[in-house]
Amino acid sequence: MAESGATLTADVLVVGAGPAGSAAAAQLAAAGWDVLLVDRAEFPRDKTCGDGLTPRAVRTLQTLGAFERVAARAHRLDAARIVSPGGHQLRIRFADHLDGWPHFALVLPRYELDDCLRQHAIASGARFLGDCKVIAPLPARSGAVAQRGGESLAIESRLVVLATGASLPLLRSFGFLRQLPPTVSAARAYWEGVEGPDDTMEFFFDRRFARGYLWLFPLGEGRANIGLGLFPYNGQPRPSAARLLTEALADYAPLASRLRRARRLSPIKGYPLRTDFPHHPVVADGVLLAGEACGLVNPVTGEGIDLALESGLLAAAAADAALQRGDTAAATLSPYARALRSRFAAFFREMRWLVRWAMGPRALDILVRQGARHPDLARTITLVNLGLLPPRAAVSLRTWRDILF
Repeated sequence: MAESGATLTADVLVVGAGPAGSAAAAQLAAAGWDVLLVDRAEFPRDKTCGDGLTPRAVRTLQTLGAFERVAARAHRLDAARIVSPGGHQLRIRFADHLDGWPHFALVLPRYELDDCLRQHAIASGARFLGDCKVIAPLPARSGAVAQRGGESLAIESRLVVLATGASLPLLRSFGFLRQLPPTVSAARAYWEGVEGPDDTMEFFFDRRFARGYLWLFPLGEGRANIGLGLFPYNGQPRPSAARLLTEALADYAPLASRLRRARRLSPIKGYPLRTDFPHHPVVADGVLLAGEACGLVNPVTGEGIDLALESGLLAAAAADAALQRGDTAAATLSPYARALRSRFAAFFREMRWLVRWAMGPRALDILVRQGARHPDLARTITLVNLGLLPPRAAVSLRTWRDILF
């Protein structure tokens, strides 16, 4: 442990050892830079999340070189099932529809996933410091002020990557997020003794969920992560996701038989998800944001691990280029902001349109009912839901024909 008033140095300080931070730290360390990865918690530590790793996330894990480490502990899913508010059902095998993508998803609790990714970053050459709470930028120089064990610590670095999730105080202290961004409200708990298919991620839509959905992601051997997400909609107030999940699990018919012998293993925990990309800056002098700190959470599904991993790789590439130039000014880091916009801005705009126009009960009933009849429409629904196809690609004569007939 550092002594009171001690100073540490590094080329890059990465704050937050979630998927975005560990991905960035691993890539930069592998490129030869001295990387210090810090987190306010000791590891392993829990993180409230749906725990799903989409095929898009699986591919990024393969690119990162962390796939084997994660897959050895994760549960594999080969299909998805959607239940509409009216009870229509659509089950989709990934292998039938995901050309060019991994034909499976994974589920791994964040308690294990984040530790796997942190270990990968360390194996790549990064240093790690837990129980280290970064509270502000260093005055007049690059780096951050932190607290560890009740003692003050100065961390001097040429560049800082903030991958702190939905936490706002630190982002504000670095000059980001001067107003509260919109969020998706979510809640989840773990269960055992869950009956039914163990190879399928399931999404349940119901009128009581107010433009949201309930998920069931199997973890193997009858265990599952069951949760609920509520989309922001026209500024209307939303009920508590934790309360609504509690009520739904007590009397929601599509799950009643699945949970008749089940036992809840953890408290129901609520959490916010930032979905505001690209409405806030992501770079400043000597600072990059990554993952949910950028608002990179899918505004329809609430999935953020895949986007966090990708942004971590993009942040590492931009940081590497800036460090090689010896210039970490915001202007030099601006290609990172352009790369994020190029990859994600249109996708987020279209997904918000989808929440507004295609996530109501009547629309979902039509889409799911017709998707069960038309394989091409089923493929489109699958790819859009998994973030593998932008909604604009679904606006075709063939899609509308399948929807209407």
